[in-house]
Amino acid sequence: MIRKIISTGIFFILIGSMLKAQTDETKFYHWSFGISAGDILHSLFNTENANRSYAAFVLEYAGPHYAIQAGFRPGYNTSNTSHDGFSDRDVTDKLSFSGHLNLTRSVYADPRWDLRAGLKYDGGWSKEDIINDSGFDRVTTRRLEWNAGGGAVVDIRYRIHQRISLGTEASLIYSYNQSELQQHFTNFPDFDTTKDKITGHKINVLEPMTIYMRFHF
Repeated sequence: MIRKIISTGIFFILIGSMLKAQTDETKFYHWSFGISAGDILHSLFNTENANRSYAAFVLEYAGPHYAIQAGFRPGYNTSNTSHDGFSDRDVTDKLSFSGHLNLTRSVYADPRWDLRAGLKYDGGWSKEDIINDSGFDRVTTRRLEWNAGGGAVVDIRYRIHQRISLGTEASLIYSYNQSELQQHFTNFPDFDTTKDKITGHKINVLEPMTIYMRFHF
């Protein structure tokens, strides 16, 4: 009788330990959305940084071992300049978009830290128009730029809550880029021309430039 009571007690203790371990286990969320802390700080302190090579937002789907992440940064800016004593007016119009696609594998993971490594595709496009309206003609000086490349990426994260983590990344990218300067005439389109075209390639070492605050769901 005593042996049965002891055996039953041990059985319930084991069941209780298993249930507690399952309760304490960190829940895994497949989706996450991240915001760049660097952009938040620039907005708070009203500072400008035109050369932000990192994404402003990231969206990721992760499995137990592999993850795919898309990052993007849209940009738009316009400014007007009127010349005193003249009817001329300049308008500078800028439009840009850049993004990346990461495919990573988990290298090390524990309840707090997560280290990932893999491949990264990175690209961007921008258009800048300087429009001069003299009243006689409307001349647009346009600069078109784009770049594309790929390489290796390392991503490290620290989980401060089941649904919130902080992380940053570094990458080594081989990139091809092209820049083209054009001039367009509204009233005399026959004078439209490409003034300059430059192509090149380089290797970019993208060090950690911002911290992403990620929300997991």
